[in-house]
Amino acid sequence: MNKEKFISSPCIEENCSECCDPVKVAAMFPEEQVPVNKKGGKIWKETGEILIPEKHIDTIRLKTYKCVNYDKKTGKCLDYENRPQICKNTNCSEEEAGIKEKFIKIKKKAV
Repeated sequence: MNKEKFISSPCIEENCSECCDPVKVAAMFPEEQVPVNKKGGKIWKETGEILIPEKHIDTIRLKTYKCVNYDKKTGKCLDYENRPQICKNTNCSEEEAGIKEKFIKIKKKAV
């Protein structure tokens, strides 16, 4: 009998919410790829903030979003079972959980 290797999910077990508070994607992330709910409404709202990881100051820019399904009080997704594929694809390991990247925050200019 083959047993599948169980991969721990610190985001559930440890209430880790690093990937949701705020949602961070590459600055060039296409707006049409922002996930939507069953009614077609976008579940991520752009914050207008750009994050630059201190370790990659010359190469990486991250756009940030507030997720409407994120419960800041509990650190959990309010619709975990129906979360979009991009959220399901987000992965971290127990070794990485708790390690916080330091970011420089930049506000985007109003258009």
